[in-house]
Amino acid sequence: MRELKRQNRVVIKWFERVEPERTFLRTPDRDWTYGGTVDQINRRSVSQPRAVSAGIDAEGVFETLAGVAGGGVLMLTRGIEISTFPDLDGASLVVFTSGTSGSPKGVRLTASNLEAACQASVEHLGHGPSDTWLVAMPMSHVGGISALLRSAYAGGSVRLLPEFDPNSFASAMHDDVTMVSVVPTMLHRLLDHDPGPYAGLRAVLVGGGPIPKGLLERAVEAGLPVLPTYGMTETFGQIATLRPDSPVRYHTHPLPGVDVRIDDDGRIALRSRQISRGYLGESDRDDPWFVTSDVGEVDKEGALRVIGRADAVIVTGGENVNPERVEVELVEHDEIDQAVIVGLPDVEWGSILVCLYVGSGEAGDFSDWLRGRLPGFMVPKRFIKVEAIPRTELGKVDRVVALGLAADG
Repeated sequence: MRELKRQNRVVIKWFERVEPERTFLRTPDRDWTYGGTVDQINRRSVSQPRAVSAGIDAEGVFETLAGVAGGGVLMLTRGIEISTFPDLDGASLVVFTSGTSGSPKGVRLTASNLEAACQASVEHLGHGPSDTWLVAMPMSHVGGISALLRSAYAGGSVRLLPEFDPNSFASAMHDDVTMVSVVPTMLHRLLDHDPGPYAGLRAVLVGGGPIPKGLLERAVEAGLPVLPTYGMTETFGQIATLRPDSPVRYHTHPLPGVDVRIDDDGRIALRSRQISRGYLGESDRDDPWFVTSDVGEVDKEGALRVIGRADAVIVTGGENVNPERVEVELVEHDEIDQAVIVGLPDVEWGSILVCLYVGSGEAGDFSDWLRGRLPGFMVPKRFIKVEAIPRTELGKVDRVVALGLAADG
């Protein structure tokens, strides 16, 4: 095999230890071996930092790998314009967050972060050279690049689709795919289209947002090996995933080398070698513990359950309301399929809760029903029926767009 340039040993050695004839990447157009991938990386390799917005195709994969392994620092910008490069503080990779709860931030990830994350995933899930990971998200998203690098670390392969389409996704799962990562919306659409069974499938990681009650049970009934997972850009993807040998439930288990605690305000705090030390343009954290914006709980067995976002709390009449707590209850109603809660400014209450929902029921039917399940201050003042809940390209609820719809409604 042609030897890769050696500035970034941590990624280079993953490719060097695999037979060059082994398949690394499969696209709808052609397959690429490990040796062929090395050639493509070398052709694009530069020693200076660069910014790219890598898509879901072979070129996006090669640009991404060339940036990480080729000596320069790669900045995956998700379309954000970068005019200057601040101090990168030893980073090998910078991935920008989605900005769904504020302005996007560039997360600085070192070679040590990447290797720790890949090693922990392999140990926890047990994937290796015989596994193929299905990816249908851009390389500029942490879900795309983390699956790419985890597969390279394990000596496995990646099957790449240009978009999420239930038909082509199911077809790939019937073929040679063994590992899949999906958000709840993708899983719901997949089950509607083709619930399986899928003979060779070993793990379906479900994360990226709250998992509606009943979705995991439906997947289990269909024979899918679903594993709730938790992670973020700062942790280079999954940092807690239900162990494959566990009964399916709405909890996750910390990956090897990960410590978890719950702070007094309910926030999840994490400590691990795979967690970024800071953001682009900011200094490193002094505290080894990374305090997230998520609220959760840890049971007596050490399993973590994520309840919702701390920074999504809506204050109404002096009471704090976690919108995801209300949403979970609302979708239990037979006539509500999906729901999102937002807070609109109000002179009297500070904010009022407004519910956007998809379903067959009429708005006036839900208030009394919800009061039987939640305190009165958690019951929305208004219900607005919509044709679809606004979502990002990866299926997460777009609360900014939802807020605009509520204001217009």
